[in-house]
Amino acid sequence: MLRITLHFLMALSCTVLFSLASCRGNGNQENTMLSVGTNATTDSLSLRVAILPMKECDILRYAHESGMADSLGLNMTLVPYKAMMDIDTAILSGMAHVYFEDSLRVCRIKEDSLRPSLLLPVPVKLSLITNKDKGISTLNELKTEMTGLTRWSQLEKWMNSLTASAGIGESDVYHAQINDIVLRANMVSGGLIDAGILPQPWADSLLSIGHTLLEDTLLDGMGFYIAPSVQKDSLRIRQAELLKKVYLEALKITDEQRAVK
Repeated sequence: MLRITLHFLMALSCTVLFSLASCRGNGNQENTMLSVGTNATTDSLSLRVAILPMKECDILRYAHESGMADSLGLNMTLVPYKAMMDIDTAILSGMAHVYFEDSLRVCRIKEDSLRPSLLLPVPVKLSLITNKDKGISTLNELKTEMTGLTRWSQLEKWMNSLTASAGIGESDVYHAQINDIVLRANMVSGGLIDAGILPQPWADSLLSIGHTLLEDTLLDGMGFYIAPSVQKDSLRIRQAELLKKVYLEALKITDEQRAVK
């Protein structure tokens, strides 16, 4: 318990420092990302789509930057966030019409007696990675160690299933709630936490510099959801259906491009 407490205090202080550094260092990049929709950012007819820094959401970036979305008639603005918790807030505050989210977190969102409606399920590749200097090569060695993830999510559900399969009690592995995906990857890389659950491309980036893969999976339970506030808006519903078509077309093309490489 003492070790977990010390881990927690260290991670908490480092999280604050990393967050402050991130705000200073990535300000220009974040502003650039927020302007992805070009003039559509001020267009009231544009469909605002909240996305995360994940390979699965990069499909929409490709669709926008390649001009595919425009050619298929979709006026779309991409609104980037770094954490699922931020997307929760964006939906409730009306910042997005469609958003990429976790089904377990969706269950916690309710607006005017309506819950978000699933538009398109998207399997997500996730990896459990440990810092290379920690000497952790098996799940059993995660006992009393700190694993960064988003709590009350499919990530935590998967982590619980992994520890259960290894005969480890849920309370034996500390679940550090580090919502920001970029921060989580940086903390694993810097050894500020022992392990973390990460999507692509962050997982491959850590593996490329020698960190250790414990487990990976193609996880169901995430996807694009329609915000409760626009479920009765005929324009947004038509746009959302077109978004689904755009995403699937872009996914097909990007898969073909990867196969050629």
